[in-house]
Amino acid sequence: MESVVEQLKRVGLTEYEAKAYLVLLNTHFCTATQASDRSGVPRTKIYAVLDSLRLKGWVHVYSGVPLLFKAVEPVSVFERVKEDYAQLLESVKATLKEEVNDMKEKFVIKKFDIGLEGLKQEIGKARTVEINNATATFVKKVSDAFRPDAVVKVLMFPGEAKPADMQRVEFKQAEVAIVTIMRNKEVPSMSIILDESRTFTAFQDPVTDKYIVDEMLYDECQRCFAGWSGMSWDSSNQ
Repeated sequence: MESVVEQLKRVGLTEYEAKAYLVLLNTHFCTATQASDRSGVPRTKIYAVLDSLRLKGWVHVYSGVPLLFKAVEPVSVFERVKEDYAQLLESVKATLKEEVNDMKEKFVIKKFDIGLEGLKQEIGKARTVEINNATATFVKKVSDAFRPDAVVKVLMFPGEAKPADMQRVEFKQAEVAIVTIMRNKEVPSMSIILDESRTFTAFQDPVTDKYIVDEMLYDECQRCFAGWSGMSWDSSNQ
């Protein structure tokens, strides 16, 4: 079982403060010298410790020669500690909510739907192309845009067979299926990384068969997709 000193340290006191407070609780009034002798707090530090307890609201100081110190009743102290802690939690909660909303905004801001043809134009400029979570149909549709000298890596959606007759393309099978919900149906959510610097997402509308292609514009998003891609390829190589 924890000592009282250790328990007081968990609610914000230092070891010296906890020892001094316990001494004051057991005396009506106490001088700094008496508090030092009874608590074991060095005399060179006792005034700073008692002043810190005063600022925290744990001790009352009474003027005189010498100064007298008296502990605030624990019930009063802990009621205030509870209120302060509740306010701190609310403040942290509000701050985290702002941070989460900020990150959400960063992840949803995109260049909306450039279309499949727009994507192929960008692919045609790239020296490296990574397509992750890809369907065979999607790869076939964009394959004619690959530059002859481009390095192309395709991580196929689980269960998808790689297209035939693509000798220059490196294929692997993904171990995790990433999907998005479109018209209440799960469809593969593909990411396309060009020249390790630009990231696009694509998925196929299950009703119209049209491909929706967006470009992620924030570095946070690009690093997220690039990191997932790297881990996927490392995993598939094992």
